[in-house]
Amino acid sequence: MAQVAVPVGIAAISGAAGIQGAKAEARGLGAQATQTRMQARSEALKYKQQGVAVLDNMLRTMATQRAAAGAGNIDAYSGSAAFMRVMTQKAGAGEYYTTREGQTIVTRQGELQAMEYERQASAVVKAARNQAIVGMLQAGATGAMMGGAPSPTGGLGLSAPATYQPLAMSTTYNPLQQTSSQQFMSLLGD
Repeated sequence: MAQVAVPVGIAAISGAAGIQGAKAEARGLGAQATQTRMQARSEALKYKQQGVAVLDNMLRTMATQRAAAGAGNIDAYSGSAAFMRVMTQKAGAGEYYTTREGQTIVTRQGELQAMEYERQASAVVKAARNQAIVGMLQAGATGAMMGGAPSPTGGLGLSAPATYQPLAMSTTYNPLQQTSSQQFMSLLGD
């Protein structure tokens, strides 16, 4: 039994160390996932700022067009001034929605990359656990192949006595008739 228990125990300790190492690597991958999410949010905020800048620019352009139309005694809501306003709105809306799409794309890419890091972290820990189990099984199989103690009937036709009594036939050794000091001295071999 010791031929199996000792290698399995050593393999279990080694496997536990491997699992702890894998968990540390998984924590690192989790940190990368968090950093990726934060970076994606930062990029998304940049796109959002660009969208706000586009809307501000569109409002300034429309205000300038109205002021120019009003200064020339032209109705700002009809004719060529109205057409310019619609075209400005169309261009501004196109730019704005492009920045919104950029924001969505960056956010989604960051989320997908973070999910990949988390998947890798989970896979690393699972692989370490599986390796620990395989290591213990291999150690147990190797110990079992080495063989154990001979069976009571023995592979060589020998058999061990049912109980071990080395001095059962001795007339000089009887612990019930000896004093404590004699028993102690007999244990020392004197």
